[in-house]
Amino acid sequence: MSDKLLCLKNVYMKKIVIHLLLMLSVIVAIAFFVLRYIDTYTHHKEKIAVPDLTGMQLNDAVELLRRNKLDFDIVDYKYKEGAKSDEVLEQRPRANANVKSGRKILLTMSSVHEPTLPVPAIIDNCSLREAEARLRASGFVLAPPKEVPGEKDWVYGLMCGNDTLSNGTPIAMGATVTLLVGSGEEAQSDEPIIDNSWFE
Repeated sequence: MSDKLLCLKNVYMKKIVIHLLLMLSVIVAIAFFVLRYIDTYTHHKEKIAVPDLTGMQLNDAVELLRRNKLDFDIVDYKYKEGAKSDEVLEQRPRANANVKSGRKILLTMSSVHEPTLPVPAIIDNCSLREAEARLRASGFVLAPPKEVPGEKDWVYGLMCGNDTLSNGTPIAMGATVTLLVGSGEEAQSDEPIIDNSWFE
């Protein structure tokens, strides 16, 4: 009776060992295929040098990216003097950086429209010092102010070239402007002076 039990025990042990070995081999096989799939999916060890796109027209840049198995996104537009419409101004990642295929290259493109800003509410509203501070903060370049008759250092007007501006007028960012400020001399009145002594 004990021999039979011992024999059965050995048979069960063999089956358990076989099952454990089968399970282990299945786990190893699954791990192998998963790792191979991950390497393929993530393009492990693959390196593509990002081409230099700056200065290129968008169509040419897109064609070059596709030849290199790369994608793109336009993330911003900027105005740059002398740049052509649809010219690549900046790129991320930079040229010659190593990336994997399918990576999106972020592009900043040129805009043909020069950005403008409205003139701050400074005309007939503040002193020379305050007006200069507000204009500089808005990005304008200040020419030396011109004096006009009126209260000392009070802002009476603003010019850009030969154009007289009003509060809120849109002008190009970085434009040079000239403040018209009071000289401290009273403006000459056009009304005739009446001598009241004639009525006494």
